[in-house]
Amino acid sequence: MIPRLLLPLMLIFLAACGAGSAADTLPTPTPRPVQPALERPTYTAQRGTVVDEIRVNGFVAALRQQELSFTQSGFLKVLYVDRTSVVTEGQLLAELDLGDLPNQLRQAEVSLEQSQNALNRVREQRTLATRRAELDLADAQAQLSRLTAPPLPEERAAVEQAIERARADLAETRNSASAAKSQAEVRLKQATDALPLIQVNYTTARIEWDEVKDHPGDRRWQSRYEAFLAAERTLRQAESDIASARIAYDTARANEGPAIERAEAALLEAQSRLTALLRGPTAIERATAQRAVERAQIALEEARQSEGDTELEARVAAASLEYERLQTQIEAGKLYAPFDGVVSAIASRPGTAVEAYRAVITVIDDSEKELLVERITTQDAGRIGIGQPVRITFSRAPGQSFDGVVVALPTAATSSAATINPDRAYHIEYEAPGVPVDVGDLAQVVITLKRVDDAIWLPPQAVRSFEGRRFVVIQDGDRQRRQDVRVGIISTERIEILEGLNEGDIIVGQ
Repeated sequence: MIPRLLLPLMLIFLAACGAGSAADTLPTPTPRPVQPALERPTYTAQRGTVVDEIRVNGFVAALRQQELSFTQSGFLKVLYVDRTSVVTEGQLLAELDLGDLPNQLRQAEVSLEQSQNALNRVREQRTLATRRAELDLADAQAQLSRLTAPPLPEERAAVEQAIERARADLAETRNSASAAKSQAEVRLKQATDALPLIQVNYTTARIEWDEVKDHPGDRRWQSRYEAFLAAERTLRQAESDIASARIAYDTARANEGPAIERAEAALLEAQSRLTALLRGPTAIERATAQRAVERAQIALEEARQSEGDTELEARVAAASLEYERLQTQIEAGKLYAPFDGVVSAIASRPGTAVEAYRAVITVIDDSEKELLVERITTQDAGRIGIGQPVRITFSRAPGQSFDGVVVALPTAATSSAATINPDRAYHIEYEAPGVPVDVGDLAQVVITLKRVDDAIWLPPQAVRSFEGRRFVVIQDGDRQRRQDVRVGIISTERIEILEGLNEGDIIVGQ
């Protein structure tokens, strides 16, 4: 057994032997060179201009541009235009295959016309009946008013004048009738008194003629023959005059009575009118006139209450709705030019299927242009508003810049975002005199949000942040120290330092 005192000595000896052996077998390692410390860049806090701006790309577009689409799906039947076609407002551009809709529309139009004509006839008849009842009522009321109202002075004067005229007519009739009868009687007496002498002359002439009529050679034959003929004519004329005078006398005598009776009747009638006028209407006349008014009122109410025909009006309304429905459906299958312009794009061809609200034709009016910007980061989009001034550089005119202003925001940023085809562009109004830009030309847009001319600034790589805290590392002689800062404008090239630094401070970058 090894004594306890010798055991530690043996262990030390064995360890010494093993170390010498390992040192003899392993190579000596090459020492690595010490890495030099990386030198960080430094920046000097400077005073100058800091600009908060957004730089984006845009393109020239027509101020008036509209994508046309059908409100229903179907197959494109006719396309009346080509790309670059010049169109006028209201011009028909394309049609869907409408099938049997045009014939249905014509039938609906005929049905509507027939129903409307029937309703118009009924209304015209009832209008006439109402007007007739109104006139009858007015006449009845006027008659009642005339009966109940006291006679007017002019009415009494008119009746009294009529009486005077009737009296004058009666006197004149009596005088004229009597005179006519007297004249006829005188003419009859004159003709009758002259007849005996004429008869004597005739008898004498006939006797003398009888004496010689059988002796033609007698020298008195011719004269007596002529005298006989003359006497005979005179006798016949006298007899005729007596007959005419008797007829005239009988006529005058016969007319005298009726003429006087008529004149007397006219006088009596005028006197009766005056009596009735002064007396006023009787109770029966008043009651009759009142009943006539009531009957006229009832007739008018019936005519007014019967105005309109519910069944006919319902038929017209139904036919009108059907016609409008078919017309709307047909119009939905047509595309019209919304304004004067040019076709800039066509998305479908005849015979192809088109979807509702999918753009088929695009029409532009390039007489006025604007600039559109479609791609802006979400962070920058919230900082742009209507009326924001911008600077524009067109690719067609490098080196020149022009002023513009934001006039409209995307519909997604406004209350009208819920549209079928939302507008995703920022619209910029500009003026570029002397630069002939065309639709589709590219441009760079610089939107200046804020500008500070006398500001202390550092490049972005000199400012550090940690958990919402912004700070810098200031080189202060041989040592470095941290300094919190408050920043203002932050752009891609400069950060405005509001508090924490002085001009000329040396900042150690990251």
